[in-house]
Amino acid sequence: MSKFSKGKKRKNPAISTASLPDIVFMLLFFFMVTTKPRKAENFVELKEPTLKETVVLDKDKSKLYFHVGMPKGQKNSVHRVFVDGQLVQNYTEISQYLKVFRTTIDEAQYQDLINVFKVDEGAPMGDIKKIQDELREQDALTVQYSSKKK
Repeated sequence: MSKFSKGKKRKNPAISTASLPDIVFMLLFFFMVTTKPRKAENFVELKEPTLKETVVLDKDKSKLYFHVGMPKGQKNSVHRVFVDGQLVQNYTEISQYLKVFRTTIDEAQYQDLINVFKVDEGAPMGDIKKIQDELREQDALTVQYSSKKK
């Protein structure tokens, strides 16, 4: 009688999963640290005017972005207006957009609303005036222009 038998095969021991949560959290922290939030995509080609003095926007206030310029990839086209990424065909659509936007936020936030204009250097001022008239109708009067610092 021998103690060691050749006929029985042992099962392999189970793989320990005790370190699996550590690995998952290390991967989670890695991706949280290395990723950056995506910047707002420009819908138009902009050559922003330069200024001598600029003011940084308050991050807590709600903003509505207006991009005015030539559409990307379309040469010899007319200037277009995008409001928060949506193409505006007619300037009255801006008033309609603001009416809908006003219902989604409370009145105090709407009073603090900042309309940020990113305008191409060669955009006609008549387009900007029409946009400002539509904003005036909806009592969204705070306007700031985005530019590059000289």
